[in-house]
Amino acid sequence: MTQRSLNEPVTDPLNDEELAALNAANTGFGQHIGMVITYCSAERLECYLDVKPEHLQVAGIVNGGVYAAIGETLGSAAAIVTSGRPAVGMSNNTDFLRSVSSGRIEAVARPVHIGRSTHLWRVEMTHEGKLVAITTLKLMMMEL
Repeated sequence: MTQRSLNEPVTDPLNDEELAALNAANTGFGQHIGMVITYCSAERLECYLDVKPEHLQVAGIVNGGVYAAIGETLGSAAAIVTSGRPAVGMSNNTDFLRSVSSGRIEAVARPVHIGRSTHLWRVEMTHEGKLVAITTLKLMMMEL
């Protein structure tokens, strides 16, 4: 099978083999914290993170930086696959709605605005079906 290039926008959802290759190639911060992308299309990206002790703050709940990192990483990946161009964060506003101490956090990134030079993405994070955090991520799209 021919691998898709990240220098071209994704038009059809990635298949299982392509998702596996995407996750294997993710050797950066997303992999470091344990994010796994489970769905990738031009309309949305989805991922999960299984909560581990290293994600918790002293009170025994997931550190807010984990939610901000999920939002930044998934939103940036979404902008890249949508545009086929590198993207860098301009602002990350993450609101924490409910605490989590164990289990799986699932996230979905959807576009709010896709422009030529900027994108705005909304990333909703849930735990056991309940909304726990929302990130609004503004990105600058770079030229190749």
